Amino acid sequence: MVALLVGLLAGGISIGRLWLANPLAPREVLWAEDGLFALCIRKADFFTCLAEPYAGYFLFTPRVLAWPVAVLPWEYWALASNIIAAVLAGLIAAVVFAIARRAGLNGFVSVAIAVLPALAPMSGLEAINSVSSSYMLLLYASAIAIALPESANRSRSWSIGIGLLLLITALTIPSAVVLIPVIVVQGLRRTIAARTTIGWALAVIAGLVAQTAAAVNATAPRQIDFSTETLNAWADSIPVSLLTYWPGLSIGEYSFFSNFTLSPLGITGWLVAAAILITGVALITNGWRRQSEAITPAGLLLIAGLGLGLIPSAIGDPNNRYFVVPLALWGAALLLVLEPRITKTRPWILAAATAAVLLIWWPANPASEYRSTPAPPWTEEVQRVEAKCKSDPAFIDRPIFTPYWPPNWGDGLIEPTHPNLPCLLLW
Repeated sequence: MVALLVGLLAGGISIGRLWLANPLAPREVLWAEDGLFALCIRKADFFTCLAEPYAGYFLFTPRVLAWPVAVLPWEYWALASNIIAAVLAGLIAAVVFAIARRAGLNGFVSVAIAVLPALAPMSGLEAINSVSSSYMLLLYASAIAIALPESANRSRSWSIGIGLLLLITALTIPSAVVLIPVIVVQGLRRTIAARTTIGWALAVIAGLVAQTAAAVNATAPRQIDFSTETLNAWADSIPVSLLTYWPGLSIGEYSFFSNFTLSPLGITGWLVAAAILITGVALITNGWRRQSEAITPAGLLLIAGLGLGLIPSAIGDPNNRYFVVPLALWGAALLLVLEPRITKTRPWILAAATAAVLLIWWPANPASEYRSTPAPPWTEEVQRVEAKCKSDPAFIDRPIFTPYWPPNWGDGLIEPTHPNLPCLLLW
């Protein structure tokens, strides 16, 4: 029952941040692939679109969740997509809460870990309440489930359920490869049984095999740009992203009053990355030696966050989306380290600390203008396309999704995942 309430809280926060920024957003913002994948199913069929690689890899969950949107009248697609995204955020939060409680964490820390992905300031920049960003929630839940495997040890059904979660995650995003060493470490620690270790590892590997097949057969493969520049950009983005936990703070060259300019050390990002890595390794080794079930999981989450941010950033241009999961995992790691102290803290102190954090985060609580501004409003886009199709039933139009996406009216995308919409399909 408590898990259900936590799920409702997280789902409400997810869609609420969109609404808080713009009350019209839940009905008018149909975000990027959220609309494109539904259009694909409407034009072709579910299984054809499910098997179609996108950006050079297999994208299982957003394709599956596009189906219930596609079967609705298309004027309701924006609202349906946002509701489904909120339901998914709530479901993941409920699962994470249940895992944390079964691992013996207190209620406060369990709730905080569960709602963190929906509440963290970084999520509101672009990722909040988007079905196409569901891989972030899956990666977060998968890492938490592996780091806190007590629920799987106590119940075979939980072990199978987590294995299914890992498979879905790997079928959705290739960077799930980072989860394999985390599973191996837990197996070597004998935190999970050998059978569970093998089963979970095989679940991730099975998903990665499908990802490899999709990448090899993709008509439009992902462009990989691995270089020193991308690595440096990833490192430089780490301290910048960490400072989003105090909205408004930044790192970089800035003017001090009006006559002075200060610049940070050029290798600041690498030093922060090294500090996270060293801390993670220290927590793992100390927890391993002391058989601490609180310290080692925190170290695993720190290192997993580094890997999950590094992979997509290093093979292309760093993006704020690539740091949502690392920041959430690092925040969860901090909560795990503080959990023994939090357990002994008086409730009124916890309430005051929570209020202070929420107050600091409040300026970033509404979703960003970029995320919440309909561009174009979906109902207007539907009316535009329908008016065009009524005047020329043989016309092939191209709906545009927020934020004026895809670029160049879809040039570069291939069928069936292409915005081309034959009017005869509508009429």
